[in-house]
Amino acid sequence: MSEKPQALLVIDVQVGTIYPEDPVDRSVLENIVELLRRVREQRLPVVFMQHESLQPGDTLVPGNPDWPIHPDVVPIAGEAILHKHSSDSFHNTELDAILRARGVRHIAVVGCATDYCVDTTCRSALSHGYDVTLAADAHVTGPDDDLTVEAIIAHHNRILAQVAIEDARIRVVRSAEIFS
Repeated sequence: MSEKPQALLVIDVQVGTIYPEDPVDRSVLENIVELLRRVREQRLPVVFMQHESLQPGDTLVPGNPDWPIHPDVVPIAGEAILHKHSSDSFHNTELDAILRARGVRHIAVVGCATDYCVDTTCRSALSHGYDVTLAADAHVTGPDDDLTVEAIIAHHNRILAQVAIEDARIRVVRSAEIFS
C-alpha cells in the first residue's frame, strides 16, 4: 500500500446532501473544507463527483436548487467535476482515467452518503487497484429508521477498515491525519 494519498475525491457534497444547520453535517463540512485547503496548498489533484439523478422528480437533477456542489467546497480552476448516475463513482465515469493519467494510486475519500456512494466508491476503488484512505470524520449520511447518523458512520468506518483486495486496502483515519 502506498502510505500517502495522492488525490482527494469529494463525493456528492451538494446543496441537497449536506445540511450545515445539523451539527454532524456541519462538522463533516468543516473537515472537508480543511482537507481541501491542505490538498490545494500541496497542489495535489482534487476530483469532485456530483450525483446527477435520472429519476423524475428527484432533487438531485440539474437545475434543481439542491443539485449544485455545496458553496463551501466549490471547485477551483483545474479541479475535475464528474457527474455520476449511480452510487459507484467509477461506474460509467472518467474517474479511473483521470486518476491514472495523473499517476494516482492512492486516493483520500470524503463526502455523502456514507452508506451509499462513499461505501460503494471505496470498495470499487479497491477493485480498480487503488489504495484508499477514508476520512473517518468527513463523510455523512441521513438517519435510518433504526440507526442514528453517528451509528451508521461508525459502522461503515469499522467495516470499511477491514476490507482489502489482494494488496490494496482501505485505511480509515481522522481527517487531521490526511495531507498533513
